[in-house]
Amino acid sequence: MKKKKAERAAATGSPQPVHPSPAATPPKQQNPQGATNGFKAFILLVAAVISLLIFFGIEPNKIWLSQRIMPYWEDFKEQKLNLDLEERKLSRYQTDYLFAKNVTGFFEKRGNAGNVLLLLPPTDYFKANGLEIHVPEPAVFYYMTGLKTIWANSPEAGKANWYLTAKNGGLGFDSVTNQQVLQDTIAAFKKYNISL
Repeated sequence: MKKKKAERAAATGSPQPVHPSPAATPPKQQNPQGATNGFKAFILLVAAVISLLIFFGIEPNKIWLSQRIMPYWEDFKEQKLNLDLEERKLSRYQTDYLFAKNVTGFFEKRGNAGNVLLLLPPTDYFKANGLEIHVPEPAVFYYMTGLKTIWANSPEAGKANWYLTAKNGGLGFDSVTNQQVLQDTIAAFKKYNISL
């Protein structure tokens, strides 16, 4: 009896790692799934490339790519070298931006740019008065400068507190002191084509 207890104590007192017999382990199987997934991915890649070539080979899409997408890519390659916001706006919008900045500069010098709603004449008005100025739409004008502007064809045009005119070959800034004068100015601007 003592002998059996000693054997049990010896067996439980020092645990030995159990190694499975070589016959018990199954052989490793190769996974053919990985090769199949790689082949499927390659086939999908080739199909995608062929689809893009066909898509951009169709005449309207080819024109769209060359006239809309590629110019943006060319601009990006040039502009990524110069990240100054003012220079990029000037490069992109050119004379429209200069015009908007000059107009805004007038109000910034006066210190009231934040309180202005400026009535802008249409581009055709300036051309009729001998000035080659393209007037950006109010949303673009605000984007470029932060100055609130409005066109004469807007139902809110009567809320303008300043208006811009052509005077002596340059720009004239007038504040609204008389509503009748503002209404007459709006009517005069409406005689010209107002367009983007």
